[in-house]
Amino acid sequence: MSDFVFDATEQDFAAKVIQASHARPVVVDFWASWCQPCQILKPLLKKVVESYDGDVLLAYVDTDQEQNLAAQFGIRSLPTVMVLKDGRAVDQFMGAQPEGAIRTIIDKHIVRETDLMLRQSMMLLEQGDEVAALEMLQQANRIDPRHSGVLFALARFAAHSGNLDEALAIANVIPEDAPEAAMARELKAQIGFQRQAQAMEGGAGNMAELLGRIDANPADCEAREKLATVLVSQGQHEAAMEMFLDIMKRDRAFNDDAGRKGLLQMFEMLGANHPAVSAYRRRMFGLMH
Repeated sequence: MSDFVFDATEQDFAAKVIQASHARPVVVDFWASWCQPCQILKPLLKKVVESYDGDVLLAYVDTDQEQNLAAQFGIRSLPTVMVLKDGRAVDQFMGAQPEGAIRTIIDKHIVRETDLMLRQSMMLLEQGDEVAALEMLQQANRIDPRHSGVLFALARFAAHSGNLDEALAIANVIPEDAPEAAMARELKAQIGFQRQAQAMEGGAGNMAELLGRIDANPADCEAREKLATVLVSQGQHEAAMEMFLDIMKRDRAFNDDAGRKGLLQMFEMLGANHPAVSAYRRRMFGLMH
């Protein structure tokens, strides 16, 4: 045990957990010695909670010994982990969970200095003070190098400043189970499309010029591919997928099946849960038969 991790019983639960939760969140692990997943989860919870250096506490409740407490909280499955704040349960999960998922749950209930700094930096950015916003983000990153929200903000800042290598390096550090993981994946894909645009002969060009080329010659797949990369870089994902689909329809041989490859890259970027992905995936497969 440590200063932040302890056993709790029915006799001391009010003082050690309920009262303590008014000052900071308390994670309560309801466990039993015969429960194998409990034995896996216990040391992981201890590791995670101790890494917060006192911003959160962890109380272990042995349900075999503390049946009244287990009944009071309606425990029906082990392990069950609850987060108490201001005297009441505000979150919970059952079963063994990976470290990233545990941190995501805890982070929702902790207001850290770096959270406030991130919000302040976004306000400064909205006010047009990019220098001060970046300085605030960098300071927050020095305090907590693992803060995924700060990391994503720094990556996006670098990308918008044209520092694509730096943006990609920062985005790659964001864990896959972080709340910002989907946005980081999208940003990395956008950077990939930007690099493709830069590598194209003569660059991707501007949208008006490319639209003019397509109007003059609808079969101009090169213009369509360049326009798709521009659309992705601007966040116009469905329009970009439509452009890649048009390339597939017109010429599967163009640039080594660039239409299909562009769609696959976008599916990877947006993720399977994006509402447009399943529809465009079906349309793409329809063209392959």
